[in-house]
Amino acid sequence: MFLMLALISIASYGDSDDDFDNDAEIEERMEQRSEDSEEDWEEDHYDTEDAEEEIEERLESRFEESGEIDDDLEDRLEDMFEEQEDHDDFEDDLEDDLEERMADRLEQTFPDTLDRLHQLAELDERLDDLEVLAIPEQFIELMDEASLEEALEQGADIQAVEKLNGLGQLLVIYGSDERPASAEMNHIYTLDDVAETATSALSTSEAAALMGIEQLSAEPLVIGMMDSSIQQSHECFDSTAVTEQVFYPSAAQSVYAHGTAMASVFTATCGVLLNARIYNAAVFGQTPGGLVLASAADLIRGLDWLSASEPDVINLSLSGPPNSMLEVALTLLIDRGVRVVASVGNEGPAAFPRYPAAQAGVIAVTAVDQHMKIYPRAVRGKHVQFSAPGVGIRLADEQGGFVLKAGTSVAAALASAVLASGPPLQHFKSSAIDLGLPGFDEVYGYGLLSVDKNSISITE
Repeated sequence: MFLMLALISIASYGDSDDDFDNDAEIEERMEQRSEDSEEDWEEDHYDTEDAEEEIEERLESRFEESGEIDDDLEDRLEDMFEEQEDHDDFEDDLEDDLEERMADRLEQTFPDTLDRLHQLAELDERLDDLEVLAIPEQFIELMDEASLEEALEQGADIQAVEKLNGLGQLLVIYGSDERPASAEMNHIYTLDDVAETATSALSTSEAAALMGIEQLSAEPLVIGMMDSSIQQSHECFDSTAVTEQVFYPSAAQSVYAHGTAMASVFTATCGVLLNARIYNAAVFGQTPGGLVLASAADLIRGLDWLSASEPDVINLSLSGPPNSMLEVALTLLIDRGVRVVASVGNEGPAAFPRYPAAQAGVIAVTAVDQHMKIYPRAVRGKHVQFSAPGVGIRLADEQGGFVLKAGTSVAAALASAVLASGPPLQHFKSSAIDLGLPGFDEVYGYGLLSVDKNSISITE
């Protein structure tokens, strides 16, 4: 604009001096235009300021909105972090809870696991010593006269022959040289020892009440036993007759603890039978080495003697390996109607079945406490038929006093007292109180032995 004015002025100046008079007018016009330009500039300036202010306002508004968004985002992030912290706390709590539960579980299972390992170790030792659990270089066989003549003709190494009138058999003892293939090792058996307990006590009558027996049986009964000797001077036997015959070797000594405790179950003074007569084949004696043992031949001799007394039941609180000759002797008695009851053994749930409890026809009994929980050391298996109280039972000791005992031996003795009389065995299977898994199982068998399941209330 200023350049245009200057050019006009120069042009006018060069045309004529007459136009000089117009300078004032031109100057005036230039001033006017200058003022107009300034006004336009001011207007433009003011428009620019307005635009700047508007931009500033918009920016401020945008910043404020952005700040609000930032605040909201910050709040959300804080909430997320708090939630994450809460989640972390939850995970920590869950981890702590799991650790506590695992610790509790380990505390509960470790003793059982350790006990099972001990049992497996014991079992391994027993398996290693299997050949030792028999009298060295001695074999036995039950046979008749004709079979004996045949063995003699074949040059068998026969060391002794005993006539067993009760069983109607000959017991032949062979050496290790020449013998028939049917001869059996003379295996060794042990008592199912009873452990002394410090738990709450049950008298034999209280234990019998758990099986539905509210009063002592007055039926005259003959109870057969194969055990250690009985301390007959104990007060428990004041009203109960005891007949005893020794079958252990002459080098062994009499021991009384186990036999006295088991026999006290069958007495009127301390037990559950008012009118029983006890016949005890004392087959267990203490060897010079301190072991209380009996051989299969000793047991067979004891069974032969017991058969003459015509027992209603024979209690066998003992166990060992299977023996075909002992099986023959027991089967002969079972076929005559004698009930043979045996303890399943205290070698633990990891053990193989023990005999004679696992033999067909023998009534195998396990032990439970007063809350109907299985005795932890009891052997298990398909051969187990009945459960009976066997933990914390008050029994006679050989010193003339009493002691609390636990084990499958105790349970077998109480079961023998119940099974000595009464209905067929099938009745007891039907009247047993189911324990553990529904129906028959390998821990409790058919359940708690009972004279009448409707008369018993089980409280665990």
